[in-house]
Amino acid sequence: MLWIKNGLTLDEIDELPTLAAEAANLPKDKGPWLIHHEAVEAKGNRGEEKRLCRVENFCKHHKGWGDLCFGIVQDVVSQVEREPAVLFKDKLNYKGPGGGGFLCHQDATAYATDDLAKRHVSVMVAIDASTKENGCLQVAAGRHNEGVFGHENGVMYGSIESKMHFTDVLVQPGDIVLFDSYLPHKSDGNATNGWRRLAYLTFNKKSEGDLHEDYYRKKAEVMKQGSISINLDFGGKIVD
Repeated sequence: MLWIKNGLTLDEIDELPTLAAEAANLPKDKGPWLIHHEAVEAKGNRGEEKRLCRVENFCKHHKGWGDLCFGIVQDVVSQVEREPAVLFKDKLNYKGPGGGGFLCHQDATAYATDDLAKRHVSVMVAIDASTKENGCLQVAAGRHNEGVFGHENGVMYGSIESKMHFTDVLVQPGDIVLFDSYLPHKSDGNATNGWRRLAYLTFNKKSEGDLHEDYYRKKAEVMKQGSISINLDFGGKIVD
């Protein structure tokens, strides 16, 4: 994992909330982007309410996100990989108050590694500050070199997870964090009254192919079953 603190300029950091809001307002079913909602407990024992939890496949269709993704972010990944990198998938997790977390998993099992690229690098771009209370990313540092761990539908077996040590990644707005698709990670739900928005822009080596459309075609098959991911790792409740 590579954590670049203050990886963006002050102007870019100031623009992030606007970019997140514009992605959130993309019209559902009127473009190639994907918009996911979850059911969360409403305040005052008023039952459940529907809330945005994720937007995907937007960087190629939004100028501001495209400038960020195909500018500094792509450049950093290409330098790390020591060869040109191309976008594999792009998502923005919103995690509002009461929003669900993610069970322990490795992205490799969700990225169709057997069919598409063998390794991927994800770049987290922090829009809001992450805390333990609002469901920060937790990583098992150093365990990315051990291949795919035992799992069921992408969720790591508890007997394996319990033997790992997890570190909280307490990012601030504008921080950039790179990690590869074999790093075990998870996050808790958001127990605060604020939002915890993080963009995850995932790349693969260009030498393995431009696979962005292939990935989203494969994911479309899974979404028909009502899942937010190829892994069944989302701890919340997805609703239409």
